[in-house]
Amino acid sequence: MSLPPYVVAGLVALLATYALSHEMQWISRRLGAVAPPGGRHIHTSPIPRMGGLAIFIGVMAALVLCLPIDQPIALVREPRYVVLAVPYRPLGSPLIGLLLGALAITALGAVDDLRALPGRLKFPLIYAAASVPVWFGMTTSFLTNPFDGSVVPLGLVGDVLTVLWLGSMAIAMNSIDGVDGLAAGIATITAATLLTAGATRGDGSMMTVVAAVGGAALGFLRHNFNPARIFMGDSGSMLLGYLLGAAAVEGLLKTVTVLSLAVPLLALAVPILDTGYAIVRRYRTGVSIFLPDRGHLHHRLLDRGLSQRQTVFVLYLLSALLGLGGLAAAGINRTASLIILTVIVVVLLAVARHLGLLRLRPHPPELPDPLP
Repeated sequence: MSLPPYVVAGLVALLATYALSHEMQWISRRLGAVAPPGGRHIHTSPIPRMGGLAIFIGVMAALVLCLPIDQPIALVREPRYVVLAVPYRPLGSPLIGLLLGALAITALGAVDDLRALPGRLKFPLIYAAASVPVWFGMTTSFLTNPFDGSVVPLGLVGDVLTVLWLGSMAIAMNSIDGVDGLAAGIATITAATLLTAGATRGDGSMMTVVAAVGGAALGFLRHNFNPARIFMGDSGSMLLGYLLGAAAVEGLLKTVTVLSLAVPLLALAVPILDTGYAIVRRYRTGVSIFLPDRGHLHHRLLDRGLSQRQTVFVLYLLSALLGLGGLAAAGINRTASLIILTVIVVVLLAVARHLGLLRLRPHPPELPDPLP
């Protein structure tokens, strides 16, 4: 009997996060890390908001245990013994950098959960934390031209793009964390999509990372689904975004064609598009891009009369369909891939037009949070 390391990673992260999320409710209250109602919040009672530390511990326990395992764990029967065979390898520098970057971005998020940092300070620090794995060699060094198969080296540009990608994914996941269960559910769906893509390529490290992320997000979702008993806070949402982005760099973005980039881009399309739209909207309406508002996609759905649960289910479905579209586009011939991607773009534009997202009307600036 054998068990792949990514299965073990997913189970460890799920069980550890599920158990610790309950304890973090008490710890958050003792630390004063509680999100009061009012201001920009849509909840009606004080909610603990440091569940991200439970996610961090669950993910790190899974990765530290399983990333060094490069082959399935086997239970071998000998004449007089039953041997548990665990193939082990030293971690490479890029994976060490990934873990250190996760620690840095979680620490930054935890500080922000305890004492809100201004956006002009917080965002540069996010990108600084996102640069940690790049210093250890995790980077997008080249892409393959889908038309002639030639390799396009990226050099220093690849390092810069990797930092921008990792930091932006952390910000994007943080941006959609405005409705109970939304960020955790989107992270679970995205992890499942990337896990499927990794399985087709046999990328063990990437599969272990996304399985740990998916397991932790799913374990936390039990406590975070509406009505939420605890929020993941910035420490959790930024960590999930960072790790999903890092998994894409470690796996898909290293040796694939441009069309294959459809998998991570479409798997993460909901947070990417929501954050990109928010930046454009604020810039066009003369509002600081660092000042949040109530114009996010989940706010639009709530304003149209959907409940919190209905809103998250709609966005879950959208995320799943986009992820499936990315898998389909990457797994078939070039012409069919382009047709699928074109259909996806047309559908997204139709949905955006129906929701009024193409009209950049100003939204009132974010109300300040009430004092706890």
